[in-house]
Amino acid sequence: MADLAYKIIRSKRRSIALVVNKDACLEVRAPLKVSLKSIEEFIDKNRTWIEEKKDFVNKNRHRTFPKKFVDGEHAMYEGSSYKIQIIDCEEIDISDFLYFPKKFLPQANQRLIIWYKYRAIKKITERVNYFASMNQLQYKVVRITSAEGIWGSCNAKGSLSVNWRLIMAPPDILDYIVVHELTHLIVRNHSKLFWSKVAEIMPDYKTHETWLKKNGSILML
Repeated sequence: MADLAYKIIRSKRRSIALVVNKDACLEVRAPLKVSLKSIEEFIDKNRTWIEEKKDFVNKNRHRTFPKKFVDGEHAMYEGSSYKIQIIDCEEIDISDFLYFPKKFLPQANQRLIIWYKYRAIKKITERVNYFASMNQLQYKVVRITSAEGIWGSCNAKGSLSVNWRLIMAPPDILDYIVVHELTHLIVRNHSKLFWSKVAEIMPDYKTHETWLKKNGSILML
């Protein structure tokens, strides 16, 4: 694997996972006892995905810029762009504008993330329950995650994780990730059977998958 640099992060996890971080570097998250040979075989098996992901990150990582938190700047929420208005108020609120308290300006980015996460866990839990009930699926727990480059995951115990940043995306995109991860309760891999199960629940899933690949960078803060 000399032509493909990577960093191994070992933990008590049960399976190998690949992450291309915001710097387009490959991280391999692996169980404590898995062999180097197994890791290399897994990387080689997923080489096409890795190269596509690295190329996407390299092309898009300069598209987003830190917010200045000034009147007229825009913030995304559920697929719509809202103008920010800085006012004297107690909490962040949204209607025609995204109203941002002046008192939060010293920690503006952190405060906005807290607000997004609060909204995200409510919406994500609602959508997970909706699709789980509709398809008679049982999950253990749902959590939000902050991992860049990972929109969702489902572990062997049936615990779901969904990235809070999806609260900024159109609702159909969040639903796609929810359906994707719930389907892993039935099929653990990304085989043809897996995608056929996803299509049974969401026939137009490829449209949402494509949107996320092209626009995922605008959901970064």
